[in-house]
Amino acid sequence: MLYKDLGLEDLVNLEDWQKIQDSFSEALEVTLRTVSLEGELFTRISRPGRYCTEILPKINNQDNFCGDNKPAGQHKKLAEAARSGDSVKLPFGVEMFVIPIKAIGNRDVAYVIIGPVILKSRKTFPEYIKEAASAGIDIEELTDVLIDINVFSYNKVYSLVGLIKEIFSHMAQTGYHKKRLGEIAPEVVEMDPLFSRYYEEKILKAMLRTCKLALNADSGSVMTLDKETNLLRIKVASKLDDSIVNNTTVKVGEGIAGIAAATSKPIILPQDQDKNGLSGKMKRSDIKSSMILPFNKGDSHDVYGVINLNIMRRDTAFSERDISVVKELVNMASIALIPLYKKTSV
Repeated sequence: MLYKDLGLEDLVNLEDWQKIQDSFSEALEVTLRTVSLEGELFTRISRPGRYCTEILPKINNQDNFCGDNKPAGQHKKLAEAARSGDSVKLPFGVEMFVIPIKAIGNRDVAYVIIGPVILKSRKTFPEYIKEAASAGIDIEELTDVLIDINVFSYNKVYSLVGLIKEIFSHMAQTGYHKKRLGEIAPEVVEMDPLFSRYYEEKILKAMLRTCKLALNADSGSVMTLDKETNLLRIKVASKLDDSIVNNTTVKVGEGIAGIAAATSKPIILPQDQDKNGLSGKMKRSDIKSSMILPFNKGDSHDVYGVINLNIMRRDTAFSERDISVVKELVNMASIALIPLYKKTSV
């Protein structure tokens, strides 16, 4: 098979892909699906909603990008949306985002579709009444369906788009390179660290950006562990001084991040400040609440790094639910940090 003919199903285990898609969908409370370039479903729809099955089919001459049917020319419209980065506009202020998944050069092998979602705010009830009447939709049925569609800010949606694009494209590219490396000299496997490091920073940046937006945090960082020195160093950061990013090292077992890494348990401050010798370690008075969460790679139980998130606003604090959300997001991102190829003797 020529490499230009390879599709997503040739590059990845679709069952694993489905699991990650489902986890994303549940953590972010949004509908996701993966489709071929022709619009055929590669996966089951994660968190399916009634808007696609009960509302759109009743509207005449309306393309249903999130339904099971494939309107004429849908693949072209999907491709246009993927190339432009614009959302697909649907009736009643609903939108969908088409994310191109690339594996071979600049060629798309699939699309991940986010939505339906509502951006910024819902319309007023009188507006819904007018549009429902025009479309021949019962207003009670419409409002009952729309209440299940979440409202997202522009920043949050575009951060989610970025994270999904990084992780799923990485998975597809990993599959492609595994196929290529399986056909050439085994010593080329040693190139893997260069390939992994190229993606690591992109994935960690996307992970941090999405966690910040999901929890409305004000600043944060991701530290990774150097196993040779047993030190944590800041790999990516948001709204931290360069001097802090470049000069901060934390030994495992010492400091807040070091204790989180040593115990493999999340920490919320100030509520946990009397646990595990943390008393007095929250020294920055401008930070009102912090979450420190250790994480590993998808295939390992060893700590790979620590994500730190901070809130500066008074009367706002992280909760146990926030830990669950960040864990889901971090777990999904960590799968993309798995070493691409394990060196074996031949």
